[in-house]
Amino acid sequence: MTFRRVPPDLNALLGALDARGVLFVVTGSVAALLHGLSLEPGDLDITPSLDRENLERLARSLDDLRARLDPDEPFGRWETDAQGERRWVTFEPTDADREGRARWRPDPAEISTFDHVLQTRHGTLDVVPVLSGTYEELRPRAIEVDVNGRRVRVESIADQLATLTVPRRQKDIERVRGLRTLQRAIG
Repeated sequence: MTFRRVPPDLNALLGALDARGVLFVVTGSVAALLHGLSLEPGDLDITPSLDRENLERLARSLDDLRARLDPDEPFGRWETDAQGERRWVTFEPTDADREGRARWRPDPAEISTFDHVLQTRHGTLDVVPVLSGTYEELRPRAIEVDVNGRRVRVESIADQLATLTVPRRQKDIERVRGLRTLQRAIG
């Protein structure tokens, strides 16, 4: 089978997170969309607060959403090169890797258990605890945006550009151009 991200139902996903009081900053393509870029996000990326109580609320929200790891998603891990640049490296999974994915459950005592692309009943959710900065780092510069009556913290354009430009993926080139145009327009 082929891994396929299911476009997020933003209202439903944000509502489920909000219902449990999860603290997070929206990042990724949805952040770019909420800043005004015209694009169709393949998932909702969030960076949650890492305090234990918030991770417990997030775990309950993931249960509500029936979140699971997609068995067809490529296996991989982040590696850091000698210059400090991070890149995603895929690998051939072992039987234990496959079994671990099938049994996955988030553990509020272990932040890394949340760092996954998840399939939910409302589309794909990508929980990104530290890659583009922590909640505590992103929150002071985040803006609040109204999404159908719900106030949502959204990663700043500057923080998003910092993540998208080092290293740059081919799929991000247009988004970088659009965000730079928005950034110049804002002043």
